[in-house]
Amino acid sequence: MKKLLTLIVVSTSLSIAGLAQNRSDSTDRSQPLINERTKQNMRQTATQASDKLEDEIDKSLSYQETHQLSWFDPGNVFLGGGIGFGATNGQVYFDVNTRLGYFFQPGFAAGLRYDADRLVGNKYHAHQVGAFARYYPFRTRISSFVGASINSGREFSESIPADAKSKYTSVGLELGVMAWILHRLGAEISYESSFYNKIDPTVSRGKGGRLKFGVNYYFGKVGNRGLKLAR
Repeated sequence: MKKLLTLIVVSTSLSIAGLAQNRSDSTDRSQPLINERTKQNMRQTATQASDKLEDEIDKSLSYQETHQLSWFDPGNVFLGGGIGFGATNGQVYFDVNTRLGYFFQPGFAAGLRYDADRLVGNKYHAHQVGAFARYYPFRTRISSFVGASINSGREFSESIPADAKSKYTSVGLELGVMAWILHRLGAEISYESSFYNKIDPTVSRGKGGRLKFGVNYYFGKVGNRGLKLAR
């Protein structure tokens, strides 16, 4: 990443110099617009800028490593829950969600989830269970994450007979941020888009994305209840 950024800085500077290399004077002779000394100064400036950029990246990576929460270490277990809101085609949805996760690798967790979904002002509702995975690339007291899930659900509405089992499957993609608020408690906000293989026609083909708010409680490593989880 650092090499790529350095290459971009130097290449951009040299490209500007190259485009401005030549111009014609009053005798139609080609003369350099930027002399050698100026080009040397530009190269030096570009090198200094790339060095400074590398230093800032190194500082950022060092900070991430030094202040990383042990919440995200392998073996840790967490329990979370929250609420979500979404709207599509003039319809508003409300859902309650829960999750239980386990960290297999630093920052990488997988587990089970349950969601209960309801259409506001309508008798339509649904519930689903599934498996999810999350990755936290930044693991300090303010942490970002990306996630995905696959779920199996059942929906209920006036248009579905009581004895019918209207089942569906869905895939969810999630992007969010979590903040440390207490010793073992984190609060998060995320946006999740879900894709369904089928859905009750009365609530359209899909339900749209959801803005979700929730909390996670971190228990620590399995078999090590006394582990300190926050710094």
